[in-house]
Amino acid sequence: MNELVAGGGSYMLPALFGIAVVFFCVVVFISMRRAVRANDQILLLEALLREQRKQTKVLQQLVELSCEPEVTQTDVENTPELAVEEPSHLTFRAER
Repeated sequence: MNELVAGGGSYMLPALFGIAVVFFCVVVFISMRRAVRANDQILLLEALLREQRKQTKVLQQLVELSCEPEVTQTDVENTPELAVEEPSHLTFRAER
């Protein structure tokens, strides 16, 4: 009778060790999966940042090309061809 009771306890330690190993593997799997997802999100955000920088550079170039230099009042007075009066029905406005 003592052999049956004492024999059952010898399997308890390996069973607990097996459960601990399985639990550890599940925890590692979940944490690695989260890390991979986080790395993918970081890569996507970096790609978005690069694209935004490219678009910003293109937009700055377009703005620089579309903007004309402003004419000051002294420039108008000094240049005779700009001082000519235009008819009142013709008005030119810069579009922005």
